[in-house]
Amino acid sequence: MEVSEASSLLDSKVNVVNDSSSAEAGIIANNLANEFLRDEDQQDGAGGEVYGSVASEQADGEDDDEGYAVPKKKLYIIAGSIFMGSYLSALDTTVVTTLLTVISSDLNCLPQSSWIATSYLLSCSAFQPLFGKLSDIFGRKELILLCNFCFALGCILCGISGSLFPLIVGRFITGIGGGGMTSLGTVAMSDLVSLRKSASGGVLGGLIADRYGWKWVFIFQVPLALIGAALIYFFMELPKDSPGRGLQGHDIWEKLKKVDFLGSSLLVIALIGILSAASFGGSDIAYDSLFFKVLVATSVAALVAFCYVEANIAEQPTLPVRLLANRSVLACSLANWFFTMGTFSYFYYIPVWFSSVLGLNSTQTGLRFVPNFFSIAIGSLGSGIYMRKTGRYKNLNICIGLVSVCGVLRLCFINPSISVIGQYSLTVIPGIGYSSMLTISLLALISAVTPEQQASTTSIQYAFRATGSTLGVSIGSAIFQKKLYSNLTHNLMENVPIDVDKSTVLKIISKAFRSSEYVDKAPEWSKALIRDSYSNACIATFWWSFITITVGYLSGCFIREYKLHATMKRTNE
Repeated sequence: MEVSEASSLLDSKVNVVNDSSSAEAGIIANNLANEFLRDEDQQDGAGGEVYGSVASEQADGEDDDEGYAVPKKKLYIIAGSIFMGSYLSALDTTVVTTLLTVISSDLNCLPQSSWIATSYLLSCSAFQPLFGKLSDIFGRKELILLCNFCFALGCILCGISGSLFPLIVGRFITGIGGGGMTSLGTVAMSDLVSLRKSASGGVLGGLIADRYGWKWVFIFQVPLALIGAALIYFFMELPKDSPGRGLQGHDIWEKLKKVDFLGSSLLVIALIGILSAASFGGSDIAYDSLFFKVLVATSVAALVAFCYVEANIAEQPTLPVRLLANRSVLACSLANWFFTMGTFSYFYYIPVWFSSVLGLNSTQTGLRFVPNFFSIAIGSLGSGIYMRKTGRYKNLNICIGLVSVCGVLRLCFINPSISVIGQYSLTVIPGIGYSSMLTISLLALISAVTPEQQASTTSIQYAFRATGSTLGVSIGSAIFQKKLYSNLTHNLMENVPIDVDKSTVLKIISKAFRSSEYVDKAPEWSKALIRDSYSNACIATFWWSFITITVGYLSGCFIREYKLHATMKRTNE
């Protein structure tokens, strides 16, 4: 990506897709959006078809800097520091997918392993939608610094934890910082690094864990986060007219008055409550308990109140929920929601299958996710090229969505005899489908609203994707735990040797349920049965992924076709 593009993104004038989680999809959709002009002769929004998107603007700068918002040398430092923050955020998400069984087995807490994953995703989901609006008020620099320090603090807690609870707290704090670094890293390089996370995150985390232990995976990120914060502090000085500087000419109290505290608080309460109920209901919290009922009731009430406040009270709403009345906005959001549920679910449990059924270590598991990098690139670039040439996307969305569904269906029939090539290719087809869906839905979303609504609309979609990732892992974990315990009990009890008593079998079941690594220490007669139990439990989560991605595909079929004009217009201010 050209440096001038990164500079324009830093100036917050070109990047209508302010969501680095979209990775290569964000790059492609943003470039296409800047090429396709809105046809002013056509109607927009609810009244008729909307065509195209906004023309890009070029930052006005000194001739020596070729129109860059900041001098090139400073730009490289700023981009590099945000690059580091976005990479760390992506790394911290993906390393857990390959280390989940290692960490939970070491702490002897496999039944509670979902807490390790969902605590990070929970805080990301609850707080990420707030950062965009807060940075408009207080400034990008201040919010990025805060997020870097939160991330470093969380990693320290994870690195020194010797039990489950401090690890969960550390992951939650890390999620607040990591989510902010991701959503605020609005430069092209950040998007590119988020793409590469799928290749390097699992491998790097696996190598460190195998050599030094899983705690060092978190500890080594602390100095990097602090270095990134230092670079941001000393070098990130945006132009005076940049919206990234926040509200100018306002003191701290005037800025605080602009914050939608009521709506933001209700959103956080609703998301944490709903996601906690989904994550821990039935396992750590009984469904018929008073606490669970109060939690659900409070969360739903907070969500309803949030929607009312955002639609009728807030002057500057955190998330403008009224835009969901637009059919394409709603369809794109639901497609992202369900696709992300399924994708994150299988992404977390394929490593569990590799380690528990095939006996692979963290490094070997991480290497098998490397092809996912290429599949994401192929999906995003391929769909981008198609839309650039044709100006259409609906038929592509229908076809590529069906391919993704078939790719996930393949996971449901996985077995221990799978070839090495098959292991490496497991995520290729689903990866192509997911990245294509992101690219298509992002551009369709931009095309369906007016330029003034684009930033707010992409924030809505980001909230759907963030909550989808948490719900996917949470529900997938609940399915996995229930199926695993049921299979272990049935398989071992039905095939116990005559000379082994029931109490011994119950101990084996308990140890196998708490740690996937126990299979290597288990009695010889039980090893194959334990592996089979883990395999069936993982496959149950893959069926959950198949169902959700199928629903996401059907939701995407309701996206309207908006003709994209290929006229390009560049203006200088």
